[in-house]
Amino acid sequence: MLALAGVLLFPDASYAQVVEGVVISGRDSAAVPGAVVLMHRITASAGEVVDSSTADSRGRFSLTMNAADDPAALYAVAALNDGVSYFGRALHPGMELPDQYTIVVHETETIDGTLAESRISLRHVVVSPSAHGLLQITEVVDVAGVPDRALATASVVDPIWTIELPSGIQSWTPMPGGLPAEAVSIVGNRVEVRAKLPPSGMRLAFSYFRDGPDVDLPIAHPTDRIEVILVGVEAKSVVGVSPGTSADLPPGSNATRFVAVGVEPGTEVGLTLESESAPTGPVLIWVLVGLALLAAAGLSAVMARRSAH
Repeated sequence: MLALAGVLLFPDASYAQVVEGVVISGRDSAAVPGAVVLMHRITASAGEVVDSSTADSRGRFSLTMNAADDPAALYAVAALNDGVSYFGRALHPGMELPDQYTIVVHETETIDGTLAESRISLRHVVVSPSAHGLLQITEVVDVAGVPDRALATASVVDPIWTIELPSGIQSWTPMPGGLPAEAVSIVGNRVEVRAKLPPSGMRLAFSYFRDGPDVDLPIAHPTDRIEVILVGVEAKSVVGVSPGTSADLPPGSNATRFVAVGVEPGTEVGLTLESESAPTGPVLIWVLVGLALLAAAGLSAVMARRSAH
């Protein structure tokens, strides 16, 4: 039955398809020879590079999408330029491919010191009680890039971007789904990022513990949307956020959502929690973090599309 469904969904997906493309500069549409181009296969459980090529003197490349490997997979093609990955449109087996698959790359601008003006497009915060009496807080943060160029600091000592976390945090840990662990560090209660900022932006994912019952979120960057999800604990009072829909949260999860939109720097955002709460299992936490990552991924896809135009 599953095999039949695959045939119905992807009627032309029984053969390998060749993706012919070109890498061009976003500045003048000139060909970018020598760019390394990678094809990623993305499934429900994993992602891997399945083919690679190097753009020739005219910026052209050729990659193979083998539908027999997984007819339901999505494919993403990225060109590396100055250490930054630039993605073209998503592909799936059986689709009608464009005559020329185009990937637009941009130059990298060097700045002195940390980026002063930046915007957070989405900040997801999952708060739950832990077995040892502290609050566990998991965050997924999407940082907007600058259109038409990547940014890098002139000195490797300077972070490209920082974010302040609540005071008194303990056991801060980077998580899968965000920047590589080596690109992110913690100094006191400040997270520092040392990586190039692509035009499509970047995502941070991390977890930490702190004493309750108060959860304050310092706001130093303009933020399009903040979502706070409480799991296994109720809010006694809130500042700067309003109750949001919980329709997409796992049934029976005892989770509630609070939302703030268009948050300016210096805005007070925080919650005071009820003192009585029950520890939340790690499986439920990861389900909710998965929801956060999916929401952030959707917004990142929009940002990526915008940067390509």
